[in-house]
Amino acid sequence: MKEAKPGSTKRAAQKTITKTTSTKTKSTTAEDNSQTAVSSPTPTPQAPVVDREPQLPATHGKVGVFGGPKDRGIKPDDKLALPTGPHGVYERVRSLNPKGFYCAMRWNYHVEHMTPEEVKRWWANKKLLVTNPKNGNAVVVRAVDYGPHEKTGLDIGISPGAAEALEVEVGDEVEIETTDSKSSLGKR
Repeated sequence: MKEAKPGSTKRAAQKTITKTTSTKTKSTTAEDNSQTAVSSPTPTPQAPVVDREPQLPATHGKVGVFGGPKDRGIKPDDKLALPTGPHGVYERVRSLNPKGFYCAMRWNYHVEHMTPEEVKRWWANKKLLVTNPKNGNAVVVRAVDYGPHEKTGLDIGISPGAAEALEVEVGDEVEIETTDSKSSLGKR
């Protein structure tokens, strides 16, 4: 019979068994049979805010930069949240031209008398005017994606080309407004 070497115990023998009661969770490890009580707060589900019509998520805030083939914050196959391609196709994030003018915001997909898919189509390719209040530079960008993530503290994500035209860096403040759908993309 072979003798077990120290540290050669398989992880399978260390499975964790969890028992949940109404206010506490007890965890027992098969290896040492110790018990630990952990209280778990019950999250209160909140109903989503329903807008009467689609609204711009913010009129000013901090800016981030995203998209293009060099964006490593995304997976190669990640698709845009808005159907911006021809015939309502969801393009891939890395297919975006970094010199183009596009943006992402946290759109509210809960609008009266519209399905979330209809709201996405409503926002797809909408034109926004983004202005750097420090120097007055402004660009027109098209809406292509949802984001940036709330945890970043950023309110709008723009293309590297738009950031360069505005002369902004990640975290700088910008002003945001909708603009005429006939406005041409790029620096104003």
